[in-house]
Amino acid sequence: MANFSPRKDVAAARLRNKLRRNRESLADQFEFKMFVVIDFKVQSKKTVIFEVDKVYPMMTNDYEEKMTKEMEKSEFSKESSLELLAKDVVQLHARNWHCKRRDVVGCSEQVDFMIWPRNDVQSIRCHLFSRWKHETKSPFKPCMASFSLSHSEYADQLLGHQPTSQQSSCVLTNSEQSMLLFLSCQSLETSRGPTVIYRMHSLCVNLPQAELMNWDSGSMEKFMMPLLEQV
Repeated sequence: MANFSPRKDVAAARLRNKLRRNRESLADQFEFKMFVVIDFKVQSKKTVIFEVDKVYPMMTNDYEEKMTKEMEKSEFSKESSLELLAKDVVQLHARNWHCKRRDVVGCSEQVDFMIWPRNDVQSIRCHLFSRWKHETKSPFKPCMASFSLSHSEYADQLLGHQPTSQQSSCVLTNSEQSMLLFLSCQSLETSRGPTVIYRMHSLCVNLPQAELMNWDSGSMEKFMMPLLEQV
């Protein structure tokens, strides 16, 4: 089996030099694609898949400030840069998507999906793909990180949530805190009494920058083909 470590070290060194010159984050060097997969408990109900129109990367801490301080030093070692990358996380946000069902025209729309009250959802998963920005002819590759939020995880969080007139939104997360759902909530009077409707209006996944170059084998098309055949 080929040893890709030297090649990866060369690429990392090239990136460090470029980041040093432009004061950019590593995530700025990539293009991203994301698919949101909603699985249902009943097998007769088809899985729903949405493709995110644009993925917005956003740093969650002071990566740029730390990097700038390192730039001012004479030494910019591989160890110090990897330490920074390991501590810094990029949030990849999804605000608009389009449905991948064959019988639905895939028009772009704002993320909008009712989460609660309903008991038919089994899980919500995100599949992330990326490629270098300068490799525009290369296929998007699957990121090895996995992102999933089960019904039981978010049900426990919502059952303990009490919306107020001042708070009409909330955030759900999985146990690993690698995936966040941003919800709006609305109190309604029904024949069974008051109830609260929760709808997802955006989401994001958290990925340590050190894992941005951890890809699985194959391409996005090959990875998604079995899933898209279900819808």
